[in-house]
Amino acid sequence: MSRPRLAPRALLRGALLSAVGACLLAVALPTYAQFGSRAASGLEQADTRRVLPADQAFPLEITALANGGVRLTWTPAQDHYLYRHRFAFSLASPALPTSAEPAPLTFTLPDGKAMEDEFFGAIEAYFGSIAVDITLPQAAPDGSELVAHYQGCASWGFCYPPQTLRIALETIGR
Repeated sequence: MSRPRLAPRALLRGALLSAVGACLLAVALPTYAQFGSRAASGLEQADTRRVLPADQAFPLEITALANGGVRLTWTPAQDHYLYRHRFAFSLASPALPTSAEPAPLTFTLPDGKAMEDEFFGAIEAYFGSIAVDITLPQAAPDGSELVAHYQGCASWGFCYPPQTLRIALETIGR
């Protein structure tokens, strides 16, 4: 059985397509060797990690204390940490004008792990559970809220924006 003969135009088109394919392959292989097999940068690695919602990255437990205060306990997710210097607590009261700053509250923090942070320089951080005892006034007006400010990061390079929680004192059970 004889094969049909291709017209010169079809032969030319086939040869041209083969040549283009060979050129693309010749360019692609060295490019892959140069760029495709390199290690990912820190930013690229951060992009491959899953960014948790802040309430999952830094879950919070609230406990009423016998002295009328409150204990807030954060337990950062694996590879996450909280900044010691970014904690602040205040009492917001409906008796205050809306333009007034909430009253700062007294609180104690344990020492954190000293480290060098790319954003803040020398800092202390909490990689494990951190409990903060906060002193609340004995006679807070009805409708008052504990306002908690904090910030943390994932150790692989993603930093969360500053967080603010408003906790109604009635929900604390004091």
